[in-house]
Amino acid sequence: MKIGRLRTVLLGLAALLALAVACGGEEAATAAPQQPKAPQQPAPAATAGPAATVAVPTAFIAPTSRPVATAAPAPTAPPEQKSAAAAGPSGKITAALSSIGPRNYELNQLVWPWNDRNQFLGMYDTLFLDDRRPGAASLLNPSVARAWRFTDTALVLTIRDDVTWHQSKYGNLTVADVIHSMDRATSTGTKWTRAEAFTSNFKVGEIKQTSPNEITLPWNKRDLRWSSVPRDITLQSKKFFDEVGPEDMNSTPMGTGPYKGIDHQSGNILRLEATEKHFREQPSVKFIDVLDIPEEIVRVAMLKTGQADIIQMGMPSIPAIKGIPGAQMLMGPTTGLDGAQIVPSGQYYQTKAEDGKPTGRTPLTNLPWVGATPEKGLKVRQAMSVAIDRQTLVDTILGGLGQKHYLWNLGPGHPRWTPELEKKFAIPYDPAASKKLLAEAGYANGFNFTFFIPSGLNSTLEQVCQAMVPMFGAVGMNATVDRSAYSSVRPKMLARSIDVVWCWQETGWSVDPDVLYRFSTRAVWNPGIEYDKPLDFETRILSTSDPEVSWKVIIDEWLPWFKDNLPSFQTVGFAAPIAVGPRIKEWPMRVHSNRWPMDPYLIKLVPGK
Repeated sequence: MKIGRLRTVLLGLAALLALAVACGGEEAATAAPQQPKAPQQPAPAATAGPAATVAVPTAFIAPTSRPVATAAPAPTAPPEQKSAAAAGPSGKITAALSSIGPRNYELNQLVWPWNDRNQFLGMYDTLFLDDRRPGAASLLNPSVARAWRFTDTALVLTIRDDVTWHQSKYGNLTVADVIHSMDRATSTGTKWTRAEAFTSNFKVGEIKQTSPNEITLPWNKRDLRWSSVPRDITLQSKKFFDEVGPEDMNSTPMGTGPYKGIDHQSGNILRLEATEKHFREQPSVKFIDVLDIPEEIVRVAMLKTGQADIIQMGMPSIPAIKGIPGAQMLMGPTTGLDGAQIVPSGQYYQTKAEDGKPTGRTPLTNLPWVGATPEKGLKVRQAMSVAIDRQTLVDTILGGLGQKHYLWNLGPGHPRWTPELEKKFAIPYDPAASKKLLAEAGYANGFNFTFFIPSGLNSTLEQVCQAMVPMFGAVGMNATVDRSAYSSVRPKMLARSIDVVWCWQETGWSVDPDVLYRFSTRAVWNPGIEYDKPLDFETRILSTSDPEVSWKVIIDEWLPWFKDNLPSFQTVGFAAPIAVGPRIKEWPMRVHSNRWPMDPYLIKLVPGK
């Protein structure tokens, strides 16, 4: 059945399901346990059984520190264990997501969140694997890079020689393929957001092969992101590229992962088939159909009818999922919480870039939240921040399974958050104070503004952001909502010309300090905010090899500056589960993702289903 017809058939069922939830949802929501307010120890890897009742998951918090980056010994890969039975992979499952993304397979042609798709779905391999499961030997694990070591001048990788391409005529992956993949991912005009982090850490033009299975990456300005960027580069065949060219390379899935892409119809379906042999993981499930189903209520109905085994879901759908016999909501290990961040763009205050050259940009002072003077702009941003009733968002949209949040990266629920920090940095709900601040800034009668809520990325985010519209309106800030796709607005972010207030799915907080950038000229991607001071903070946070030093800068200097200047602000933090049907027996994913069926090669089905 075509997806369009299936969607039409299911809409009627979805309406009935919505009515049932509306009638019984309040009781179900009340029965859901509250998300703990204190930090948790890492929980066991997610598994699922055929039980008819559902335990609503809470955020599983990863360790608060990572191995020190200067450790010299090269890690040795653990004994490899194949995950499928000797008979090989069998069966088929269906996953329904809000979008499968474009038919692009070159990393330099993929914007977030599509740049994660090809590795998360297991079609392409990377050099390292991130493993946040309790008991994991390390957060960073060998994959195509069998081992690595550090010198004063370079990162040296040892590449496996038994990694085979999906098209066997191209043989095995080589060092030349790895270097080619790095060159392409960081090429001029790349859309890969983390290209800047890679070129900051490594001298790309000097990366070279230093033995048959060894590659040397000379340091540029090494920082805490050194591991995350090689981990995120999907590896591609140089021979294939040379033979077919960039256009066909981009449209043809051809990697080395446990699954290979066999069909991709944008806006419709992506079909995967398990490879018979893989150096690291042997899938248990033979085929996976990933469907493009934008409407969440339809995805829930598909899970209920058995049309889907896995669905992307938002927090408001928890009562409906609880009403489906045999369904479960899974949370793999997380590195933190997602967050709904309000970004008042146009704050281009940084006059010189990192290289000392003038930026050529000035603050967009016609915008109320930037203001004729910095002081007036700050008052408007403060007015916006205290107009948000965070607790109501947690209690209603998130069903009690979330956290209030205030500033950037560090907040309630974080292992490092303390009552003292709560007292110092909490942002209250105070509509009277909001109106007073607006009047002081010259907007006693309020103002109208465009509120950009990107569509198709995260249903929880969209509903949280939409719920803020009447909160802004209650104090005189009247929002006209723009529901455009994120990809349509991204070029303005790259050009530093975005001029709206927007609601973004940014990390509410993370156990890693290496994501603290966004507020200077350093990053390729920018939300519309550039200040001089964050460049100094970012440099010191990232340049040390000791995360404890980074966290001290964050807590003692970054957060106070952030509160005093409020370039943006957080509202709530949450971790949305992924829902599965009764056919899924277990799924010990290494890292949680609500956006993609992460590590599908680890899924095992209930026998006979």
